Parts: sequence; C-alpha cells; structure tokens
Amino acid sequence: MMSRVDTRRLLGAVGAALMTLVFVGPLAYRAHTNDRDNSKQETYVEARGRIEDTLVNMRIGGGNPVGNVWLAVPEDGYFEPIGETWTSPQVVTLTEPVQNGGELIREYEFDGKWLAVSQWIGDRTVLLTVIGRDSEATEISQSRTRWLAVSLGLSLLAGALAWLAIGRMRRPIQKAHDVNRDFIADAAHELRTPLSIIQASAGHALARERGPEEYRESLEEILTATERAGASVGELLEFARMEAGQATPRIAPLRLDLLAEEVASAVRVEDVTIEAQVGEAVVVEADYNLIRQVVDNIVRNAAARADRVLIVTAREDDFARIDIADDGPGFDPGVIDHVFERFKRGDRSGSAGLGMAIARTMVELHGGHCVAKNRESGGALVTVRLPYQSSS
Repeated sequence: MMSRVDTRRLLGAVGAALMTLVFVGPLAYRAHTNDRDNSKQETYVEARGRIEDTLVNMRIGGGNPVGNVWLAVPEDGYFEPIGETWTSPQVVTLTEPVQNGGELIREYEFDGKWLAVSQWIGDRTVLLTVIGRDSEATEISQSRTRWLAVSLGLSLLAGALAWLAIGRMRRPIQKAHDVNRDFIADAAHELRTPLSIIQASAGHALARERGPEEYRESLEEILTATERAGASVGELLEFARMEAGQATPRIAPLRLDLLAEEVASAVRVEDVTIEAQVGEAVVVEADYNLIRQVVDNIVRNAAARADRVLIVTAREDDFARIDIADDGPGFDPGVIDHVFERFKRGDRSGSAGLGMAIARTMVELHGGHCVAKNRESGGALVTVRLPYQSSS
C-alpha cells in the first residue's frame, strides 16, 4: 500500500507531466499544422510543375509528356489527354469554373484522394492535371504520430524527472527521520538493561531495612548501571551525529605509530596488557580526535575479552594499516561479517555497544575501511586501513 509521502511524490510527478503536456501540446500541434501545410504545398508545387512542363513541351513542339495531363475546352465539353494517364477524372467538370487567365485548385475523391489543378492557357482552352495525395496523407499521418509521441515523451520525461527530483529532495529529510527513529529505537534497546538493573537494585534496597554493606552493594550496582547507560547514550549521540552527516573531519598530518603508542599508554583495563609495537613512521592525512577514538574503541572492545592486546602500524601499498590483535576467544563465525554493525556481538560474552560501528563510520569518513577476522593462532584481528601520506 502506497504511503502518504509516496502519494504526494506521485501527484507531484503527474502534475509536472500534465503541466509539460499543456505547454508542449500547443507547440506540437502548431508544428504538425506546419508539416501538414508543407505536405499540401509540395503536392501543389508538383502539380504546377506538370502544367509548366506541359506548356514548355507545347511551345517547343516536342519533349516527353509528363502524364496525367488533359487539354480541355469547357464550353464545348471537349477534352483530350496529353500523354499517358492513369486515372479518369471528370475533366470538364473540373475545368469549367476556371476564369479567363486564372487557376483553379480543387480537391476530390475517386478511388482515393486527389488534387486537381486547372490553368487557363488562352483560346478557351484549359490544362488540367491531377495528383494522387496518398503520399501526402502518409506524411501528414506520420507527422501527427511523431508530434504526439514527442508531446507524450516529453511529458513522461518531465514526470520521471520530477519523481527523481522530489525523491532526491526528500532524501535528506527521510535520512534525518530514519536517524531519529533509529536513535529512539537504539536508545530504548541499549538503556533497557541498565534501567532494569537500577530499578531492581533500588527496589531491592528499599524493600526492607538493610545493613550498610547491603546498601553499598545496591548503590554500586546502580552506579555501574548508570555508567553503562551514560556511555551508551554518548555512543548513540555520536553515532546519530555521524549518520546525519554532521561529523566533518579536521584533516591534518597524523603519525599513526605515535598514536598507537599513545592509546596503548592511555587505555587501562584490569588484568589486560596493551602494547604498541614500535616501527617506522606512518603518516596519514586524518582527524586526530576521530582516529584516536577509532583505535580507542577497537582496543577497548578487544580488551573486554582478552588478556593481551597488541597494536601494530605499517604501510601497505597506498594505505596505512593499523592492526589490533588480541589473544581472546575471537569472533563467533556467525557474526564475524557483522561486527561493525550496530548491536552485533563479536562473541557470546561481548557487550552490545556501538563502538565498532562508530569506528567503521569514522574510518569511512577518511576514505578508508575496516576488516575483522580470526587469527589462525587464536584471538581476533581488526585491521584499519587509511589512505597513506608520505612523511617526506
């Protein structure tokens, strides 16, 4: 069933088509009228040419008869053909109205449509020729069909362009609507669990009088849940901002090898070792804050399920590469192709956050891409590739 928006789009396209038809239709009719008049004029010119050629032949006393020409004396009811003829018109009837020195053009039908042209040539005599109008009728019919097709074609083209234009104009609005809708759905999805924990912990603590330690445990559960909710809201806002096209990278030269060391030193996860392998200088044109968040998100995602995380930077053809490897259980085979999508778990114990989806979007803003796979030796490997910029 067509939605209200699609109905309006269709009405807009139909309106554009009708307006075009109203504008183009009269022009096409005028063009067809010109074609019709030109075809009739060509038939008349051919008839006049036959009469003139016959007069020339009569003056010089020879020449080849042009055919379908008669010499008539209307007063006497006399006529005779000059040369070959292939029709039998009412010669006297067609030549009688011709005035002295004049010309008469008449249209008639006899086993088809004909044009008769009579010319007074003196001494009571008249020359008559008749021309078949079948080719003229064919040309007029073709002209009518051609200009009708042009009118309808331009109208349909205008309707199609209007349909596409309206769709293109609607796209940003529809995208913003989709972002808002998805944001609400994602927020509800992500906040449901921490809010349930807060509600359960608070209800449990208030159900009866408890000791200080029990109240402390409830408050710690509530604090943990609120921290998770706050982090989720932050990720959702960041993701919605990028999906709406509001994230514009501030491009400047950036050394990925130094950034890797910085992230490795800054991220602290209990009982997890995070290292950056020192290597050659790898420079890209990128936004420091966005790429820092990319590496930070992927490293934290790896540290949530591993004991050791290693960050390696290198150059690969026209790209700079950042490898984040861990010694955890790796990605579940069923979701390894979807780890950069929203709320896709990398394994059964992982969180359902947006960190990996945000990372992919930020990398794509720089013209790069992300790949995730499991290592043969065990653990997961996430590779980020960015366009390379030489430091020299």
